[in-house]
Amino acid sequence: MKSFWKSVGAVFVGLILFGVIKMMFSMIFFISFIASFSMKDTPVSLTDNSIYQLDLKGTVVDYVSEEDLSELFSMNSKFSSMNSKVSISDIRRNLRIAANNDKVKALYLRCEDFIASPSSIEEIRSLIFEFKKSNKPVIAYADNYTQGTIWISSLADRVYMNPQGMVSLVGISMQSMFFPKALKKLGVEIQVFKVGTFKSAVEPYILEKMSDANRLQMSVLSDGIWDHIVSDIATDRHLVVDSVLSFANNGYAFAESEMAVSYGLIDSLVYEQDMDSIFRNMIDSKPKFVSHSKMCKVESSESTSGNKVAVLYAMGEIDGGTTEGIESEKIVKLLNELAENDKVKAVVLRVNSPGGSAFGSEQMWYAAKRLKMKKPLIVSMGDYAASGGYYMSCCADTILADATTLTGSIGIFGVIPCFAETFDKIGVSFDGVKTSEYADLGSLYRPFTDSEKAIFQRYINRGYDTFVSHVAEGRKLADDSVRTIAEGRVWLGKDALTRGLVDCIGTLDDAVVIAAEKAHLTDNYSVAEYPKKKDFSETLLELLNESEEDKALRILMNKYTGTCYWAPTMVEQFRRVTSLSGMQAYSPYRVIL
Repeated sequence: MKSFWKSVGAVFVGLILFGVIKMMFSMIFFISFIASFSMKDTPVSLTDNSIYQLDLKGTVVDYVSEEDLSELFSMNSKFSSMNSKVSISDIRRNLRIAANNDKVKALYLRCEDFIASPSSIEEIRSLIFEFKKSNKPVIAYADNYTQGTIWISSLADRVYMNPQGMVSLVGISMQSMFFPKALKKLGVEIQVFKVGTFKSAVEPYILEKMSDANRLQMSVLSDGIWDHIVSDIATDRHLVVDSVLSFANNGYAFAESEMAVSYGLIDSLVYEQDMDSIFRNMIDSKPKFVSHSKMCKVESSESTSGNKVAVLYAMGEIDGGTTEGIESEKIVKLLNELAENDKVKAVVLRVNSPGGSAFGSEQMWYAAKRLKMKKPLIVSMGDYAASGGYYMSCCADTILADATTLTGSIGIFGVIPCFAETFDKIGVSFDGVKTSEYADLGSLYRPFTDSEKAIFQRYINRGYDTFVSHVAEGRKLADDSVRTIAEGRVWLGKDALTRGLVDCIGTLDDAVVIAAEKAHLTDNYSVAEYPKKKDFSETLLELLNESEEDKALRILMNKYTGTCYWAPTMVEQFRRVTSLSGMQAYSPYRVIL
């Protein structure tokens, strides 16, 4: 018996020691992990014969306000790179440093898997175009070019590709999913209330194919974007438009790689291992490649003047319940703070949103209007500033958009799901009392009555009238004029210009220049970006506190969003139909290249 208790005691002590050792190793790992990131902000100094290597991979966004930890928490490097975010703000900063620093001899565009909308690509192209004014060479290479990366790379002085590669120049396809049959099997009835013939966000829930109005709208959008891409490539590569169209229409993307050379899209076929010697011959010395992440650590010489032009980024769906969209309360707070900040002389509101909550859009519109009374307010539209995104923008002094920005979509809708049949299928019933006829209006366990439908439609109509009146006031148009271009129709930026919805075609940089001019600032001013960037510890804490549901949904979104030419995905559609409440000012389109 004594021997037995000795053995038990030994096992117990061993377990304790094992736990202590495991905890110590965990602490050492965590301390090392933190220490490795404490070195992230160490400045990098450029050396002679540097080549700025801009890896075009991952998902493009306007601005990243937090550390990117994706590579640290994914064992799959391919998954990490595809889901990492590339900030146009960082590209802008780095290209300016590279253009003005004599130690940087060239720009190397290394193209990989790159997810970007046409407007984002236009912004990047404009930045490369500015870099080329430094007379430093721009060289592009890819194993395979996507439509987006060949569009960007057409600006390069030399375009190289792997001998086994392909140029995926095939055209634009815009598709929609439709769910009525699936919803019927689930016993779900979707009750739709809307204003706007072209307000197509509700179609997937009630139709089995797109309406004629929506088909017209999508055709105009896709043709307009495609024409713009083809025209740019032809101009940049000194080709005729018909030649570029011939390559795409004949399916030569899937032909031998020499075909891309013969059509003038590619200059030479080389293996990536040979790029080092190409750069060596170009600069007559051994090249020293500086990655995008390292270039971000090179100190900038840009002005830090007390006079500031603030750039406030508003990105994503409005009040959609996700961590990566626009929270109207936060944007309202920032707009109010910038209005009261005496150092901020003008504000550029960078809008990149398909819309969302009409209520949230109204609050941001009012905050923007209040700010405009104190200082210049310029709106710069990104990939899309549609529906609620346009709602919050329409009061600005000046509105700029890219030629391929998706904007407009002036319309309102409401979606109320009814699960009466679903509950009946599973044997659930409801009963209760109410004090007045409409006390249970909007209940999910029964369909609307005719009188309730009339009440809710009037509510939607009132929201639409308010939206139209804001646009008419902000754009100095007659109410009737706005209604002729409204009806929920989405416009490309270049078409919105001719209809008075925007003032000019231009980039974010153009918007900053206009803001400074309106504030009567000289060249001695600085640009401050908002929201302020979170440090590593804040980002890590948010990630650790993320709910399991949000993690799962984020992984699904990262996996499926952007793999086709259309959005949103099935997961997003089902998520929206279960979360919508109140009036929505939302446009479903986003083109991915």
